[in-house]
Amino acid sequence: MKSHWNERFSQEAYLYGKEPNQFIREINQKINLKGDILAIAEGEGRNALYIAEEAVMAEEPIKIEVWDYSDVALEKINQRKGDLPIETKEVDLTEVIWPENRYDAAICVYGHFAKEMQQQVFQGLRQSVKPGGWIVGEVYSEEQIPYQSGGPRNPDYLYTPSLFTTLFEGDFIRHLYVGEVMREEGALHRGICHVIQFAIQLRKA
Repeated sequence: MKSHWNERFSQEAYLYGKEPNQFIREINQKINLKGDILAIAEGEGRNALYIAEEAVMAEEPIKIEVWDYSDVALEKINQRKGDLPIETKEVDLTEVIWPENRYDAAICVYGHFAKEMQQQVFQGLRQSVKPGGWIVGEVYSEEQIPYQSGGPRNPDYLYTPSLFTTLFEGDFIRHLYVGEVMREEGALHRGICHVIQFAIQLRKA
């Protein structure tokens, strides 16, 4: 799997473009992501770079930790980040030990894992984010299969809303959208697609 992603990210062009995901742009304008942020399965870093740039321009405190399985993708982030406060870490999410209450927010954009891993990953994110912090992102839903606009073709790697409504039942689900959006993100995400967007504020004792 690692060699697969390294091969994909080794091309000069950016697989999903350099602009952030549109939902990340929109939600950041509403909740102003800042502080210590974790970005998982972040690939070439388009969302982390955007959030860091926005916070720096607003003179807000910001430090972003990017986790990805591909060292090639992480190197592309390091080449682009300049003086932005972004730290990259090569992480296998099947083996990582999740910290406790470390981050002010976490983002996951198109981080697709097998069903048994989805629960594990989002439980880990919930564990890692502080009370009052945010977990935000956009993923493809199981309804994406008929669309030809990107994402896994195996439904086991797609998401259902019940993952979020069940796991975060005791938290504040500020935004949960399930439906169609238009995406033009590099060569791989193009056209109308079926997604789940989430912005969850944690209510942990």
